[in-house]
Amino acid sequence: MRTLLKRTWGWFVLVTVVAIVAGCGGGGGNETVERISGTAAAGVPIIGTVTLKDSTAVTKTVSIAANGKYSVDVSGMKAPFMVRADGYASKQEYHLYSAATAEDVNKNTNVTPLTDLIVANVAGSMPQTYFESGNFSTITASGLTAETEALKAKLLPTLQAVGVANSIDLLRTSFSTDHSGLDAALDVIRVSTDPDTKVATITNAITQQTMTSDITSGTYTGSLSDTTGVASGVTAIQAISDKFKAFSEFFATGLPNATNPGMVNLFDQSTFLHSGRNLAAFLAERTTDQKMVGVSFTNISLQSMNEAQDNCVVAFEVVIDGKPIFDGPRPWHVTKKNGVWLMQGDQRIADVGVMAGASYDVSTASDTTGLSIYVDDSGERGITSAVVSGAGLTTPITLSNQTSGFLSTQELFPMSDEAIEEIPDSGAVYTIQLYQDATLVATYTEKIMKRPYLSTELKVADFPAISSPTLEQLKNFNGGNVTIAWTLPTGFTNGWLYVRISNDTDSFAEAQFSLRTSEHSKSFMLNPVTEGGQSFTITNRWISLTAYDGYGRTLETIMH
Repeated sequence: MRTLLKRTWGWFVLVTVVAIVAGCGGGGGNETVERISGTAAAGVPIIGTVTLKDSTAVTKTVSIAANGKYSVDVSGMKAPFMVRADGYASKQEYHLYSAATAEDVNKNTNVTPLTDLIVANVAGSMPQTYFESGNFSTITASGLTAETEALKAKLLPTLQAVGVANSIDLLRTSFSTDHSGLDAALDVIRVSTDPDTKVATITNAITQQTMTSDITSGTYTGSLSDTTGVASGVTAIQAISDKFKAFSEFFATGLPNATNPGMVNLFDQSTFLHSGRNLAAFLAERTTDQKMVGVSFTNISLQSMNEAQDNCVVAFEVVIDGKPIFDGPRPWHVTKKNGVWLMQGDQRIADVGVMAGASYDVSTASDTTGLSIYVDDSGERGITSAVVSGAGLTTPITLSNQTSGFLSTQELFPMSDEAIEEIPDSGAVYTIQLYQDATLVATYTEKIMKRPYLSTELKVADFPAISSPTLEQLKNFNGGNVTIAWTLPTGFTNGWLYVRISNDTDSFAEAQFSLRTSEHSKSFMLNPVTEGGQSFTITNRWISLTAYDGYGRTLETIMH
């Protein structure tokens, strides 16, 4: 059986960084390029694309920059315009809408959950329906301003609490994604709309106060008037962001000592727990991993806060070599002691996760698609089984390991296309229950960014291509130096490389690597000698190379 390929980070939501398209208008001389530009964000920048449609149904699509900025050349296009941002923020899929008139050309037009609500109230319908209709006759400068002011009036106490000026234009005021001003408000305010009832619920993430908007009639019920803890919540995000920056600075040019006092003091040593590891084990792992050199943490966002207990939960993104590290979603807890915010880890007793995945077996020229589920009792707490339930699973999946006393496994569970089609396209939720024998000891939830591939969607070209060794060379490998070389499909990111040799009685030797984004080959020595020093004759050889697509789905190529 394969050894578990542990996640390198297990920290939180990671997304793809996309460079902004720098478009230039045609012609030369003094010709003026007309643009609709702004910021697309939902607490953190939306990473994806912006599509603009004009009143004649002409569309243009551009990429959103890592800081949320976008710009569309609308020269020759006819106002009014609808704007849609498609992408991910904090591993949640977003399709947010905004609107602009001729008066907004070469000015600023934001795309946020608040502008989405403004457009819905202007249209009197779901923004998606309005965008697709192509009839934008109700979009006027005065109409947009009126709805913007109506929403601002309901949010004003919360806006003021985070330092937003009374004169703010939620639609048109330019802002930066730096946890200040309007961005701070987006850290706190959540908007969700029920497409059936066409009622939007606006929630203050700190106070949990809610208000609603009936988008059919454009009427609001309630307001976000309770500002208890809001200002301190924004201050907390800024202070916590500084903690992550301080942690990354220890890895700016090399690997620090695991016991470096300045680094250790960023954490709550008495309560820290991350995927079953205490702080010493966590730091020992990080400070020996070369991939940590140059690490950075971005898009830190508040998920929840308990001001009375000085605790909060945040999400963030990890960037290595200028590219994101894909991983499963989980909370990251932070607590304040003696006025100082300290990091506590994910507070989970084991490393668990669910990912959409697929594998291609070079030896049999066959592929498998489904859910990749892993459980690693790294803290050796005696977890003997795990039960996983959720979308597309007609019956729960049970993972067990009764031989070693604690569970450590990763498996790809095949699914039929019919079962996969039952899974929501994005945001499917799974529950993982951990047991010590018959006793339930923990329950966690995991969310996947994108459903698994259908078998009809998969092609050989979708998987990492191993160019060396060939299958014949692998079959003849009897130990010594080995070089694995590969290429990835466009837009994919390196994950793991795992190589194992064994005999028929399961004496084995193995090598596994968490790959840097720039690597396309790996050379190492692997001889048929067990960890205990016993030599064996190789009868089985195995290579597994895993990469991530743009949605964090794993694509694994296997040779044996």
